[in-house]
Amino acid sequence: MRLDAAARNEELFRTVNERIESVRQNVPASDPSMDFLCECDNVDYVEKVSLTLSEYESVRAVATHFIVLPEHTDPQLEHVVSANDRFAVVEKEGAAARDAEENDPRDNQP
Repeated sequence: MRLDAAARNEELFRTVNERIESVRQNVPASDPSMDFLCECDNVDYVEKVSLTLSEYESVRAVATHFIVLPEHTDPQLEHVVSANDRFAVVEKEGAAARDAEENDPRDNQP
C-alpha cells in the first residue's frame, strides 16, 4: 500500500508542476528561476524546489525522472541521476518506473 500512496503522491506533484510550468509562459524571461514542488514519494512533505525553466524541462524530458530535494531521495525506488545544492534528479526503477511512464502527464495531454 505504501508504494501505491507514494506513486500517487509523486504523480500528483508532477502534474501540479506541469501546471506551474505552463504558467511560466507569463513570467518575465528576466526571472531566472521559479518554485516547483518536490516530487518525492513522502505523502507528508509539501516542499518547494527552485529550478530554472531549462532545468525543469531537462528533467521532464525523461518520464522516469523526478525532481526532489537532495534529502528526499528514496533508494528503495530510485537512484540519483544528478544532484546539486538545490535539488536531485532521481530515476524511478522497476514498477515505479513503469508507473511513471504510464502516468506521465505529458503523454496524457489532448
